[in-house]
Amino acid sequence: MRKMNIIHRFNLIVLGVIVLAEFSKCTEFVPVYIWGTSRTIEHQPALHKVSQNSFKDDILDRLKSNPILVVFTEQTLSPEDFSQRDESGFTTYPRLLKLRKTYKASYFPYVQNPIKALDNLVGNPTLISADQITEGWNVPDSQIIIIELNDASENEQRHEMLKRHDSLIASVYEKVLNKYGNVLAIYTAHRTSWVGSEEIVQSRRTRSLLASDLNSTTNQFFGNDIFFYTSGSAILNGADKVNLTYTESNESSVLTLTGSGISENGAKVDLKLNFTRTASNYWNLHVVVVTIDSVTFHEKVNGTIYAPLAFSYACGNQVFKNASLGQSITLPRFQVQPLYRQTILTQQMKFDDPYHCVGFTSIPIWSGLFVTFILMLIMTFGLTMMMDIKTMDRFDDAKGKTITISAAE
Repeated sequence: MRKMNIIHRFNLIVLGVIVLAEFSKCTEFVPVYIWGTSRTIEHQPALHKVSQNSFKDDILDRLKSNPILVVFTEQTLSPEDFSQRDESGFTTYPRLLKLRKTYKASYFPYVQNPIKALDNLVGNPTLISADQITEGWNVPDSQIIIIELNDASENEQRHEMLKRHDSLIASVYEKVLNKYGNVLAIYTAHRTSWVGSEEIVQSRRTRSLLASDLNSTTNQFFGNDIFFYTSGSAILNGADKVNLTYTESNESSVLTLTGSGISENGAKVDLKLNFTRTASNYWNLHVVVVTIDSVTFHEKVNGTIYAPLAFSYACGNQVFKNASLGQSITLPRFQVQPLYRQTILTQQMKFDDPYHCVGFTSIPIWSGLFVTFILMLIMTFGLTMMMDIKTMDRFDDAKGKTITISAAE
């Protein structure tokens, strides 16, 4: 009997673990951006993550003024998408962020299954695909409008798609607002677009490459001897864009990566990166040769781009320039690794951990250390002054003789 109870309890534990595992699979925490014409109380979540029921109650409170509800749904979205910037430094959502100056906006970075919470609220919504929204699009007569932003192009980068959706959201919201006047808008997604932190660490080089062709040699190259990646087109002299197609060669212990292309302004561009191996088990980028039309300049990197053999090198925007000729080329989100040594990650077509162009003591760290040093000096000076204060060591006795202090004292 006792043995049967133990088996029964064990089966219950196993069943509970399975239920929890399945529950965790169906739970998605995605960001939600809400704005509207009605001035409501700003809801600040007590916890970092907002549960499905809490989000549902929040929306019910906002719907008390009976607004038209417009829901914009991405297929995937994460908080990192809101902080992402393009190669020129511009945010992905310029028009969406401007709405905060006119309307009361709320942003929740992690909301549990917001689409499911909204499904329990809405009655008969009007579902519209982003492809159906054209210049002559008419706003439907509906209390609830759901717009599916499912028009991603095969060759379109993610930040370009999100920026296009940002313009679409702003124009649709303005059109609905002109018709109804009282509108509540929600921007969210079905699933999260970023993998967990452990996966990011192990496949840091992949970024958005999971959605691209690894066999492509335009702006990226994954060959037998060199891994190379940039997030987009190279930029000549700060303005002229060019897509470079890369090839590799290995001659006399020098690995050479060669990129060629025609810029938007018609300039012919050739880029050569020559890598060498040192005796101390490091690799370095020895020299860079850039040819723009008939102008050629060599830049000796002088060992600033280097890493151990089992590491890659990464930089936000890598610039090679010649001040005397006034020529430069910028590689956005540059990462490279010559394969002098094969590792488990490189065999899986992944970069190894990177050496970054920004060292450990970056500008914010130096700023923090400088401010801390100034505060320590002020505190030390104050304590020294306080310790130097001399207190009285003789006092009058009401019953005794009056203290007489001479001029010498």
